[in-house]
Amino acid sequence: MTTVPLRRLVPVTILAFALLTLVLAFVVIKPYVGTLLYSNLESGLKSTLNRLQGASEYMLSKGDLEGLRREVAATSANSEVKHLLVADAAGRVLAASRLSHVGQPLAALPLHVDWQVINRGARSWMPVYRHEDQGENTIYGVAPFIYPDPESGFRDRRGVVLVEVDIDRTLSQMYYRLDQLFLWVSVAVIVMAALAWLLLERAVSRRLLRITQTVQGLAADDLSCRTGLQGQDELSQIGQTLDRMAQHLEQNRHQLLQTNRQMENILRFIPSMVYIKDPDGCYRLVNERFIQVLGEPDANGSTVFDLLPQPYAADIAARDEDVLHTGRAHQFQISFPVQGELHNWFMVKFPLVDEHGGVYAICTVATDVTEQERNENLARIAQRIFEHTAEGIMITDADNRIVDVNQSLITMTGYRREQLLGQSPAMHKSGQQSSRFYAQMWEALNTRGKWSGELVNRRADGRCYPVRLSLNTITNRQGELDGYFGIFQDITEEKRSQQDLHQLAYHDILTGLYNRTEFMRVVDAAVDSGARYQQHFGLLFIDLDLFKEVNDSFGHAAGDRLLCEVAQRLRGCLRDSDRAFRLGGDEFTVMLPAVQDDSDMTAVAEKLIKRLKAPFIVDGQILYIGCSIGLVSYPRDGVDRDTLLGHADAAMYFAKEQGRGRYAFFDPQINARNQRTMKIKTGLNQALARNELSLVYQPRVLADTEQVTGYEALLRWHSQELGAVSPAEFIPVAETTGILEQMTEWLLQRVVDDLGSAVLGGKQISVNLSPRQFQTGNWADTLRRTIEQHRLQPEQLCIEVTESALVENFQATAHQLEEVQALGVEVAIDDFGTGYSSLEYLKRLPIDYLKIDRSFVSDIETDADDRVIVETIIVLAHSLGLQVVAEGVETRAQADFLRARGCDELQGYLFSAPRPLSELGVQQVKN
Repeated sequence: MTTVPLRRLVPVTILAFALLTLVLAFVVIKPYVGTLLYSNLESGLKSTLNRLQGASEYMLSKGDLEGLRREVAATSANSEVKHLLVADAAGRVLAASRLSHVGQPLAALPLHVDWQVINRGARSWMPVYRHEDQGENTIYGVAPFIYPDPESGFRDRRGVVLVEVDIDRTLSQMYYRLDQLFLWVSVAVIVMAALAWLLLERAVSRRLLRITQTVQGLAADDLSCRTGLQGQDELSQIGQTLDRMAQHLEQNRHQLLQTNRQMENILRFIPSMVYIKDPDGCYRLVNERFIQVLGEPDANGSTVFDLLPQPYAADIAARDEDVLHTGRAHQFQISFPVQGELHNWFMVKFPLVDEHGGVYAICTVATDVTEQERNENLARIAQRIFEHTAEGIMITDADNRIVDVNQSLITMTGYRREQLLGQSPAMHKSGQQSSRFYAQMWEALNTRGKWSGELVNRRADGRCYPVRLSLNTITNRQGELDGYFGIFQDITEEKRSQQDLHQLAYHDILTGLYNRTEFMRVVDAAVDSGARYQQHFGLLFIDLDLFKEVNDSFGHAAGDRLLCEVAQRLRGCLRDSDRAFRLGGDEFTVMLPAVQDDSDMTAVAEKLIKRLKAPFIVDGQILYIGCSIGLVSYPRDGVDRDTLLGHADAAMYFAKEQGRGRYAFFDPQINARNQRTMKIKTGLNQALARNELSLVYQPRVLADTEQVTGYEALLRWHSQELGAVSPAEFIPVAETTGILEQMTEWLLQRVVDDLGSAVLGGKQISVNLSPRQFQTGNWADTLRRTIEQHRLQPEQLCIEVTESALVENFQATAHQLEEVQALGVEVAIDDFGTGYSSLEYLKRLPIDYLKIDRSFVSDIETDADDRVIVETIIVLAHSLGLQVVAEGVETRAQADFLRARGCDELQGYLFSAPRPLSELGVQQVKN
């Protein structure tokens, strides 16, 4: 039965029960009903006998035979009564169910009962019954009755009442009815079974099927299966209960899966090591943090001794044994190395027990507290910093009420601590910041979480002071605003220093005018504004005339005081909107904003020239200087700062070349000259690599014999782009770049190489040095290395320097010349008379020659002043023990004059033009 589906078993059972009921009805009920009918017939028979017995005695005692016969007839009306006979003592029938039997003897009637039964009944006082089932199925009842006999004097006589009841007749009717009843019941049972089948199919089987499918789905781990049954019947309740169970199971599985995922995530992402060991100390479960720290244990069973060195492994193993033996959890701190660095760990070890309370494993949670301890240490440091830092610190709550301040803020503000706590930081406002300022501050703080800036606060005594404030928001672990903290820095001294630095950074210390840095910034701003609003402005580039002479004659202190006087006069010549700048040295600039035309600039330039030409009184000395001015206008002469400044500088030099004390506007010709200068500067950087430089030599001769005593090495440059470039052009340009030193070293090396030739053998070679070279390097060391390397005779070389080298830096120049002369190399002052050297310098300098500049020699035939100057120089040099060389001698008259005045040596085209080494030796003297 367990293999048959319940939804099929129930209808089949109902049908089988119906059939069993029919079988039971025919096999058991029908016989049982027959027995009941027989008992009922027997009971009726007894009742009838008793009644007829009494009626017979009564009616016969009354002599009412007809009444007896009516009674018999009435009783015989029952269909089951087959024979009813009342017989007298003689056995003659007095009354019967059939009239034909009346008056006949009992023996003549077709009765099947044994006469012994009739006789026993007649003699007995109790009724006698007999069931005859042979040939018929009847019940006989015989009962005696007593009646008086008038014929015998009313003596009592005994008669019998015999009743035969036909059982088959009664049972057949009953059985027929039972058969009909059982037939209809069978039909009804079959119909009911069919209806029950259908009903079960619809109401039970289908729902059982859904319940079965749901159970099968649940058994297959499909917890989404549902019966969907509704109603109050048992199957619906079972289905609903099953659905609730499935839903509960699904929720439990979801929660279990979620819990498992959470546990997996916890084990995966927890920063602590989590691992389980069996009682033997073998690792059975480890999380990813454990693998990251100690590596992955072997699947066959690694122990702590496989992962950690001694004594750390033994210490941990002892802790595990303690947990195993005590069965209690332990927590402790321990240290062991991780990747070569000792880490501190907080461990919790606890036992895992089974249902019997036995320890089957040990679980450990190990947290690296190295960083935590560092953080705690940092927190203590931060607290000490908070308490002792020089900056003021304020902490507020989310409602911007002060909750804590440090001592520095108390000292800074002058308030007591209790006066600040619970108050709003607005109590420090000075009123110098607008509401818009604070609105922007709060907007930045709320959107970005921080703000920093400067503002002015008010102290407790009412004084205002500048502070630099940094504000930041404080959030809790949920990211919600928890308050604010601010760091206040009193920048009073810083502001004062900034003002001083600003004064130093943007003002000239000596004159108080704006300096070069401020000039660059102002011009850049003016250029930007001019480009945006089409505004014009003018620049004046001013260079003082004869300032170096004053500086050298009266000292730098006097020169500084003169510059201050110049600055004062510049301020007096300018409008409030004009600005004067000192770029450095004796260079000044003036910016004229919003100039309408060139006449505005020329008016200012003429005023400045006139004002600076007036005499200055410095330290009681009357000094005369002047100035040369270059003028440019934006945007005509340039649209950027460097172009304007370059053009103004070029215009100034052009004005100076025109005779000083003048002003000049920039024009394209000046620009063309500047462009050539740039080409020269660019070409010089490639001249050595291209082998474009060469040397020529011009001889020096004795004035008396005109014998060659030496040569002056002169540098020549033939550019691939520019052709032959005069030394007067490229030497000044080279002095402004680093190429000059390379060129001079090349010249010196070339001279050393040429000294090996027969023409230059035994002759002295003069080499010119720029004044700048005495400021940027030590030529004595260079000469020493050259002489030692090439084993030269020092007297073969002569170094020529101009007077300007003495004027620009006398001490450095004198020191180097002393070292040069100490080597045995002679020194000559070139272009003497054109500079502004004092006699004191000449007396102190280690020099051997004075070379009279060609400008004095060229006019000695016609200019008396030049003759006097030349004679004076010769006398002065000889008085100082110096030899004199006259440059630029081109005529015989000049040579004769110089020889007559005692000049020692002559040099010029009269004797030879500068020539290459290959052409030397051919003496060409003009007649």
